[in-house]
Amino acid sequence: MTMKKLAFILAALWLLGLLCACSKGESKIEIEQPHSVATVDEPSYLLNEAGSVESSPNVNGRRFNMTLYEFTSKYNAEKKLRGDNDLIIMGNWRENGSPTKDNHGVSVQYYYYDDYGVNVTASVEVESEKIMNIGIGTTMSNFMAQDEKGNNSDEVLLKAALMAQVACGYDSSRLDTLQNIFYRTTTEANNTLYYDGFVFALSTQEDVTNSKNNVMLFRVFPITEQLKKDWKLQEYK
Repeated sequence: MTMKKLAFILAALWLLGLLCACSKGESKIEIEQPHSVATVDEPSYLLNEAGSVESSPNVNGRRFNMTLYEFTSKYNAEKKLRGDNDLIIMGNWRENGSPTKDNHGVSVQYYYYDDYGVNVTASVEVESEKIMNIGIGTTMSNFMAQDEKGNNSDEVLLKAALMAQVACGYDSSRLDTLQNIFYRTTTEANNTLYYDGFVFALSTQEDVTNSKNNVMLFRVFPITEQLKKDWKLQEYK
């Protein structure tokens, strides 16, 4: 499967998520618990967690208080702090199709970034230019593969956790928790978990002709307390 085709499938999963972010399914993917990864003592930037989210007229009632450029800059700063120079180049973000309106009439542009077998995804409100949700997408075959460095699932879950850490405004002490939340979405029947004002979700799409092309999309996004009640979300503990 080409990365461009993967990006369009991820866009379809994102649109499905706009209609029902709290869907439940039988995940139960057989992978090992990732090892602890939060080895950095101090974050490369400080951001009050309450300041990472603001109210929005969008369907979730909340959005991240940062643009795609700001997110990319902070993500790269965090990776440098961890000794990882595999950075995101701002100019390599690509628009995926035309803006789409959510159920509240807010125009949202979908973006993707090719990153070594995965797509980094972002949904950005057109008017405010602020991020609505952020995520990591890949195929099931890539997620379950192994190489000399270990399990690909560990690397994918770490990337998803690091994206969430930066977007949600946490320091590195939360990275293990965020990685474990995404891990839980793959191994439990409930593939959507609520934590600290944010929804952590795994969406999947099956390829009936070739199971190796089954697509997975890990996302994180803020919601209102009322939506938490309406969707009857399970809280991560």
